[in-house]
Amino acid sequence: MMPLAAQPPATTPTLAQHVAMWYGLLGVPLVWAGHVLLCQTLVETACFGGVAQINAQPWHSVRWVLPLVSGAAFALALGGSLLARRVWHASAALHSPQHDTFRFLAWSSTAVAVAFTIALVFTISVLFVLPLERLCGVLQ
Repeated sequence: MMPLAAQPPATTPTLAQHVAMWYGLLGVPLVWAGHVLLCQTLVETACFGGVAQINAQPWHSVRWVLPLVSGAAFALALGGSLLARRVWHASAALHSPQHDTFRFLAWSSTAVAVAFTIALVFTISVLFVLPLERLCGVLQ
């Protein structure tokens, strides 16, 4: 049986590492923004304040959609944060002329992804702590 040859050190980041890094840098903030806009739109159409709207949703359906949307957004943001962190740690082993640039971008991606994941948790907690159903009842 022949011994396994030692793997040469990686010299450039892989395509998967680039995608994970950019997802952490741009994708997680977009997940947060999309969550805020979607939840704001859902609550706005369910709580229209006496003004008849064509796309008005009943509150009992919105009440179940908000946790599903929030859970999906949290899963996407947390996954992006973990992937960005993994790429940042893997970037230490790269041996290329652009090593420092990629390592900085991977660190920045991790920092941005974690910050927007925390912002998403804050947004979700405010969304569920506020008595939205009671506030909507007053407006109708």
